[in-house]
Order: sequence, then C-alpha cells, then structure tokens
Amino acid sequence: MHLIFDAHSSMTQIWASRESYGWEFFVYGLTKSGDVRVCPSLAMACELVGTDPRPILNMAPFLSQTKETTQ
Repeated sequence: MHLIFDAHSSMTQIWASRESYGWEFFVYGLTKSGDVRVCPSLAMACELVGTDPRPILNMAPFLSQTKETTQ
C-alpha cells in the first residue's frame, strides 16, 4: 500500500493498493471509530476527503484508472 494523501492538519489519509483488477483506495480518518472507507477510484476517495485528485495524479500518474491496450 502507498500513502498518496495526508492532510496536514488532520488525521485524514488516502492509501492506494494495487490489486489484480486495478487500484483500490482506502480513506482513513473519516469516522470516530477509525473504520476505513474503501473506494474503487481516486476521484471517489478525494470526494470523501474534499480534495482535488489532479495534484495526486500529477505526482503519480500510474494511479489513473485508464487501462492500456496490448496488441
């Protein structure tokens, strides 16, 4: 798993995990219980946190959900 977003003034974090079918994004710090929210896309994870995904994709373009075609 890779830490891809860490809010400076809170405990909110987004972690990315590479799976056989693509990426999963885990959002921590949204609930008092500490339960993690799992999102199928970076955009959804960023929406939960209230941040823009573009700076994250600029630094880590491999997180894009676009699939390459092989010939």
